[in-house]
This record gives sequence, structure tokens and C-alpha cells, in this order.
Amino acid sequence: MKKLYAWEKNLTNQTRDSFKYALGMIGAISTILTIFGVSIRDIPNVNLWWSIVLVAAAFIVAFGIFYYLLDIIFRNSIKLDIRKTQVTITCGDIFASTGLKVIGCDTRFDTRIDDIVISKSSLHGQLFLKYGDIKEIESTVKAEAERRNISKNEDGSYSFELGTIIRYYCSRNNETYLMLAATELNKQYEAHTNMAEFEQMLMVMWRELDRVYARNNINLPLLGSGISRFDDGPKDNKELLKCMLCTLNNSGVTFKSKVNVVLYRKPDDDNNDDIPLYEYKDMFKL
Repeated sequence: MKKLYAWEKNLTNQTRDSFKYALGMIGAISTILTIFGVSIRDIPNVNLWWSIVLVAAAFIVAFGIFYYLLDIIFRNSIKLDIRKTQVTITCGDIFASTGLKVIGCDTRFDTRIDDIVISKSSLHGQLFLKYGDIKEIESTVKAEAERRNISKNEDGSYSFELGTIIRYYCSRNNETYLMLAATELNKQYEAHTNMAEFEQMLMVMWRELDRVYARNNINLPLLGSGISRFDDGPKDNKELLKCMLCTLNNSGVTFKSKVNVVLYRKPDDDNNDDIPLYEYKDMFKL
């Protein structure tokens, strides 16, 4: 019995729910047939064993249909409530999203986008080179540092606490970006972290977002996916997404607008198999 229970607990939600839906459908059909006095045994040359085979085959077909439908419906997007905050997890391009856009940067909001300090292909690099204006960003960072009474470092930059949000309005495209101090670079320009530090950064971030969002919709990327140096072992995207959702749940913050976690998808890529979204649908359901 313990082995059966352990086996059942290891099933995915998609498998478990498909089993329940298929069982329910077979039960409903059986009830309807019984009401009308119809039985499989009424079919000529069908004995007990053939009846069992037919019912099993019908169940397998129903299970496959429900499993496929759940995969199609929830492959690209799911919705859930976390502490009365409406959260959507979807696939797309965060820069094409409507609303405030959280962009992960380093704690100094470095403008050296040269593939040595900051990668040009990162969201940080794309914001500074393609969507924003570096001079505007430098002025915004300086104003925020002065507001927080943060002095310059020896290299002339400012260093902010992990999780800090700086609200940046871009005059080039009239978009507002929430620049997040998500990582701290060492002298070799490497971002090292661990799960405890990452969780603490997220907890600070949720409080900072509550301070600056002004009831606008918030769009976040899958934070941590660009950090390859987790000192306590590599983390896959499923762990990172779960950590983001759990820290929101534990932060005590409730947003009056929608929070969208935008998972990056390459062009013409219809697969998001590394994160089975259906598994998160009822994660916080009471």
C-alpha cells in the first residue's frame, strides 16, 4: 500500500487529473446506459472478458484524449491566484508585453554592455542597447542613489541592495521599465549566488514592486534563468519558477493589478516542455 501511495504521489497533476476525468466520463456513460437499460453484454458474442476489454479500451482512449487536451489548453499559458493576486504564466517576449517590465540587472546597473561585463543578448543588455537610452538610465540610477543616500564606489559606480527596483521611464518608446538589482558581479564580472540568497533577493523584489507599481500590470521574466553559477548546485527552470511563485506567496504582498511571468520562447518554437505549466495551476489552491 505504501508503494502504491508513493507511486500515486509521483504522478504529474496532468496524469492524475486525466485519470480522474476519464474515470468520471466512463462512470457517467455507464450510468446513462444503465438508466436506459442498455448493457455491453447485450452486444452479440460479447462475454464478460470482452466486456472488460472494451471498458478498458474506452478508458485508455478517454485518458489519452483528456491528457492531450490538457496539454494543448495549458501548454502556453495558465492563470492562478496567489494571496488574491492574479498571476499569469505565459510564453512570449517581455519587451512586447503591455505594462511595467521588470528587467534583471546587476547591483551596479552597469552600462558596459560588451559581452565581457554584461552580455549583449541578456535582457539587461537589450534594454540598455536597444530599447533604452544609456544616458537616461545613468541619470535615473544617479537620482535613485542620491535619494537613498548611496555614495559612489571607488570605480565611480553605485552599488544597490539585491532586490532593489529602479523605475526607469524611457522617452524613446514611452515605456516604463523596472530595473532590478538581481545579481552581484565579482571582480571577474561573474554572477554567483545560491538558493537562499536568490530567495532573499526575490523577497526584497516583491516589496519593492509593491512600492513602485502604482497598480499597473507587472511583467517579469523567469528570474535566475540567466545565472549559471548557483554555488549550491545548478537550478532548472522549474525550480526557479516555483521559487518565484512561493516567494510571492510568502512575501505578504498582494497586488491590485495582474502579475505576468513571461517565459522567453525562441521564434518558431512551439515547445515549452522544460516547464510543464499545468503542474503549477493549482499550486496554491486551498
